[in-house]
Amino acid sequence: MDYFKYCPWDGYRFSDNDVQCFICRRPKYQLASYIQEEQEQKKWEKILYEKQPYDDNYIDETFLQSVQKQDNSSHGPDYKQLISKTSDLIFAVNCVVFYLLSYFLMLHDLLSDQIQLYFWLTATITCLIMYSVVKKLKTQEILSNFKSIGIYISILLLFAPVMQTVNQTYADNTIYVLTSVAILIYIFLKDYDYEKDFTELDVSQWASLVFSSLLASRLHNELQVFLMIFASNLLFIFVPILQRSIKQKYGSFFRLINLISTIGLGLSLLFFSYFLTLLFFGCVFFITFVSPLQIIWLYQYKNTIRGPWDLPNVKQYD
Repeated sequence: MDYFKYCPWDGYRFSDNDVQCFICRRPKYQLASYIQEEQEQKKWEKILYEKQPYDDNYIDETFLQSVQKQDNSSHGPDYKQLISKTSDLIFAVNCVVFYLLSYFLMLHDLLSDQIQLYFWLTATITCLIMYSVVKKLKTQEILSNFKSIGIYISILLLFAPVMQTVNQTYADNTIYVLTSVAILIYIFLKDYDYEKDFTELDVSQWASLVFSSLLASRLHNELQVFLMIFASNLLFIFVPILQRSIKQKYGSFFRLINLISTIGLGLSLLFFSYFLTLLFFGCVFFITFVSPLQIIWLYQYKNTIRGPWDLPNVKQYD
């Protein structure tokens, strides 16, 4: 005989002496038959605002029909979609190459410090204006952002002499090896899906601060040190925030900027080395067109399904 401690219809709590619900007058020991009759009459619906004659943990056969599952067919991912998703990685590589190019110009005094100062200040103001337009910020918020930038520049100018001498005891080869490792950490651990909040620095952004401080210690004066660290924060911390905002609303505009920056950087490298130019365009070609083919090839080894949103579980073979 089925026994209920509470009435499913009105929540009345039965005592040991009760034989029926005090509110709805349904018999205490025949509630199961009432529920079964109502279930046969009323079909289950995925709603919360209405009482239904079903248990809370009841799962209907139609529950998963509206869930979008990953396509696990033999065709695998779409090649064109994978190519479009490589734009974030290409943009990150462009930022690193542009930063290293600026460092090379400062190190060998190929461009005056004043021109570099005007360039980075102009780039900062342009990025702030673009961010304000995309996010539709109010005038008070825009002025607050400019005020924060001014305070940050003042603090960075105070610490520039310290950053210039902090790594001077290390040899150049050690600095460049550590810089290369930090750049690889930045490239491989960067959040390309924008899943993390920008209120805290992640590992890749800390890596960018590390290699910028390492390179800054090789420069000649405090202004160059300030520009290198300031450019690092602009390219690797603020620009990703702007990039996410632009990509979410104006995806085509972001891809156009990415294409123009890639071609411009490649042509700029021609003034320094044909080998570096070929290496740069080769990396871009490999990331954009070859790596998606490798992902599609690895997809055939996907044989473990862990859920509707699972990722390929690639077997490791000796």
